[in-house]
Amino acid sequence: MSQRILVVSPDDASLNGTLNILNRAGFEAVGAATFEEASQALFHATPDLLIADERLGAFNGLHLVLRGRAVYPLMRAIVTTNNRDTVLESDARDLNTLCFIKPADPREWLGPVCRTLETPFLMSA
Repeated sequence: MSQRILVVSPDDASLNGTLNILNRAGFEAVGAATFEEASQALFHATPDLLIADERLGAFNGLHLVLRGRAVYPLMRAIVTTNNRDTVLESDARDLNTLCFIKPADPREWLGPVCRTLETPFLMSA
């Protein structure tokens, strides 16, 4: 069974490119463009991995991580950003979440996705 990935990005081109790359690589990837769509998808997609933009209107990707882990405590997560943000990186690390600067080329997602899915999940204290 392929691993399920929920990708959340308000940027249609980035979202579609990332979904295409992940699906061609053998993952079962679905997308959402808003926090609200992603909240609904979390409960239907049962993702092994959540990839969410930092900025999602009034919310951010870490809010989705918290919401998803309430249902799937071992769900892996990556939060994306356009620029390095040490506060976001620290908050993500506290949630056992990778903070990753969005690549220009969607093919660059495969490395971080595979590493995140292969890394044992450590429950936060």
